[in-house]
Amino acid sequence: MEQTKGRRAFCIGLSILIALLVWFYANDDTEIEISVNDVPIEFTNEDTTLADKGLMLLSNEEETIDLKLSMPRSTYFKLDPGKIRIVVDLSSVTTTGTQTITYSVLYPRGPRGELLSSSITQKEPTVRSTTIEIGELFRKNVEIRCKVVGNVAEGYIAGTVRMLPETLEVRGQQVDIMQVSYAQVTLNIENATSTVVELLGFELYDFSDQLIRSNRIHPASESIQVTMPVMTVKEVPLTVEFVETPGSRLENVKWALTPIDTITLSGDASTMAAIDEIKLDTLSLADLKAAETFTYDIPLPDGVDNLSGVTSVTLTILFDDIDSLTVDATQFGYENLTTERDVTVVTSTLSVTLRGTSTALAQVNEENLRVVADLTNVSDADGVYTVPATVYVDGLDVGAVGSYQVTVRLSGGAENSTEHN
Repeated sequence: MEQTKGRRAFCIGLSILIALLVWFYANDDTEIEISVNDVPIEFTNEDTTLADKGLMLLSNEEETIDLKLSMPRSTYFKLDPGKIRIVVDLSSVTTTGTQTITYSVLYPRGPRGELLSSSITQKEPTVRSTTIEIGELFRKNVEIRCKVVGNVAEGYIAGTVRMLPETLEVRGQQVDIMQVSYAQVTLNIENATSTVVELLGFELYDFSDQLIRSNRIHPASESIQVTMPVMTVKEVPLTVEFVETPGSRLENVKWALTPIDTITLSGDASTMAAIDEIKLDTLSLADLKAAETFTYDIPLPDGVDNLSGVTSVTLTILFDDIDSLTVDATQFGYENLTTERDVTVVTSTLSVTLRGTSTALAQVNEENLRVVADLTNVSDADGVYTVPATVYVDGLDVGAVGSYQVTVRLSGGAENSTEHN
């Protein structure tokens, strides 16, 4: 037991000693030299200031630089060599040709944000410069094509692809950019159920549809925004609303729409959800002849496309066993009298045209045919008035064709009644 405690105490003491030695070593201000090799050269303002002057970087003599640095040991332990940058600013370049330009070495900060550059000295290279070749910049706008991969989900349809920008500007030496025919993006729409919007990279192709791999061509944009509308597809009926009246029933009508009676539409899902039919017209059967033909342009809600290709239809209407009969009505009454007046219907005979099936018309007689005058808008003053009238055929499905009027005389002193026959 005593030996175990002694061994543990020894290990603890040794660990403390090693930690102290490491701390003293790391915080030692003794100058040391290190080598940082293959630091890549970065060029700034190449696609902005330099390009605005009509110039471009053709080549640089060195792609990387080897550095030899001197610094205190304490700085070394805080420095991440992998974050050292060598930057060449091209904004000062104004002419073409071979040029020597200075570069800057940028050092990262320490783990706690402390500034390290003030304690670092560059030993080699002693001259901070590199040689570059500047040439004249040419520009060309090329077409952007979209290659679509996959299919939208069942019940949906893909619309027309839109791209932003619509064309791509490429920059470079004339001999390089003249071979560019178009840029191509690839859009995947597999099983899409809503509009697809992607920011995509692109590839350049020549006039033989061969891929171009060149670092001498500089596109003005690194990506293309591609939008592919994905819409719901729905088939809905074309409809006509028929208004029935006595003697004019839909059961006695044959009608048809040609060349189609349904239409296939596409549009946004929320818009299509509200569409169950396309209504062409509302027709009163009483106003129609025995045979009628109407032509309609198919109306479309906003944001909806017609996939059927048919833009107009013809409605053909044919009445089955519908006839008309003109007879003289001799029974008269009135309704909607609002004051106590004496009412006399002056009209004694009124020729009316009736409509219905031949069986129903055959049952019309003086007893079931009556005409009722509407006194709603008659003045309180005594006198003779022409008022609208309604024709009734009691007990039969027969209606009157057209509108009718009768003459009435009003005089004072009578029992009020809403309808008299």
